[in-house]
Amino acid sequence: MSDLATTSAAEVSTQPTSIAQAALAVFSPLESDMEALATRHRNVVFDMSTPKGFKAAKDARLELRESGRFAIQRLRDKTKDQLNDCKKVIDGEAARLIAIVEPVETFVDEQIKVHEKKLADEKAERDRIEAERKQKHTDAIAVIESYVTKAAGLPIERIEAGLEYVRNINVGADVFEEFAVRAAAQKDATIRALEKMIAETRERAAAEAQRLENERLRAQLAELQSKQAPAPAAAVAPQEQVAEPESAPARPAPNTVSYSTSRVTRATDPAPAPAPVRQFEAGALAANESTAAGAPTLRIGDIAARLGFTLTAEQLRGLGIEPAARERGATLYHEHQFADICDALIHRAAEAKAEHAQRLAA
Repeated sequence: MSDLATTSAAEVSTQPTSIAQAALAVFSPLESDMEALATRHRNVVFDMSTPKGFKAAKDARLELRESGRFAIQRLRDKTKDQLNDCKKVIDGEAARLIAIVEPVETFVDEQIKVHEKKLADEKAERDRIEAERKQKHTDAIAVIESYVTKAAGLPIERIEAGLEYVRNINVGADVFEEFAVRAAAQKDATIRALEKMIAETRERAAAEAQRLENERLRAQLAELQSKQAPAPAAAVAPQEQVAEPESAPARPAPNTVSYSTSRVTRATDPAPAPAPVRQFEAGALAANESTAAGAPTLRIGDIAARLGFTLTAEQLRGLGIEPAARERGATLYHEHQFADICDALIHRAAEAKAEHAQRLAA
């Protein structure tokens, strides 16, 4: 083992120096020898033409090698071997010293790790609680938004109840904390959507009710028309038999409701019972048929009897039906105008029903 490897710790402590400095100190005394050797042979020109000169050159080269370069290389290799031996010494001494402090370090380190784990667990728990708190508010806002989807297709009463429930939801900062603004915005959006849904549902219901009422009115008028259609006469009576004498008593008005051109009976009111249908004499029916394309014969009283409620000429004029003629104070219409009167009544009833539905939806 080299001299460096056998140096004790006490010796090192009395000669404080680094390993590099100690290694270089081995080479320091040789620097002057190398300078002298190089100076002695520098710039020397040997006479190679003579044996003496040739031998002198060879001697100089040998000295430069053995006392110069080779000597330094041998010292270098020796020093490196010594330093390699020092590795084992250093490792052993370091292990001995580490064994003194490492148990104490481990004891302190374990305490630190326990505390760090405690801090990490506490932080993880705080993060979990915070995440749950935020998720709770986010879920509550999503529930407010979902009421629109849940209300689709429900009866209007349930949609209105849901709207009232949403309006009463507390979206203040005391409930939603920093999510209050977002919750309030979602509440307003849900209220607007539900209000729109209610309005659309009412419009659809009103339109359906209008359609059903129109069908009912058409069916009722068609039934009245079928009942009032004149039966074929057995024989055509003379024209003079058709005319009613002036002294004939006025036909009593049927016990029906009054009909106005400005308003048709509401669809929600019960339909009036049709008045008894007046039976026409066979001769009068034949006369009406024979004069349908000529002189008007349909009186206001006949129209009222067929419809089941009273009408005036002014009311018919309001519906766009003009009288065909007047005869001794009687307002007369053509027989074919009765169909126009029925169509006008249906149209006016549909308009009134639509206006009524709009008022309900407003």
